[in-house]
Amino acid sequence: MSLPEILKKLRTDRKWTQDFAAEMLKVDRSTISKYETGKVTPTYQTLVQMAEVYKVDKTLLTDELENPSSYSADKSILKENPDDKDMEMIREIISHYPDLKKALLDIYTFNEKKKALAVRVIRNNIQALKEF
Repeated sequence: MSLPEILKKLRTDRKWTQDFAAEMLKVDRSTISKYETGKVTPTYQTLVQMAEVYKVDKTLLTDELENPSSYSADKSILKENPDDKDMEMIREIISHYPDLKKALLDIYTFNEKKKALAVRVIRNNIQALKEF
């Protein structure tokens, strides 16, 4: 079962509306809809919060971020061009460092200005590490 399907099932099993779930999670109803349709992937922290609200073990939700085989949106993003060697290296790094994947998913939720800042911070830190 994919992450969006799990999220929808957790809500509907409790007979909660999207409005009620949104109120419990302190987000807009449209955000719940986007999570449940797979249009947006919740951050790791959001999944932990959802697990608390739904009273389930957080690994039920967070493992879905770390196991891309169960969530097709993650696979399609990195497989746009399977011959691209850079993307192959990125897939390998992400598979070995799940915290990196979580951080990148957090960046996805930022507005464009914050995304640009995050990229600059990452590039500057990598450059500093190269010089270290």
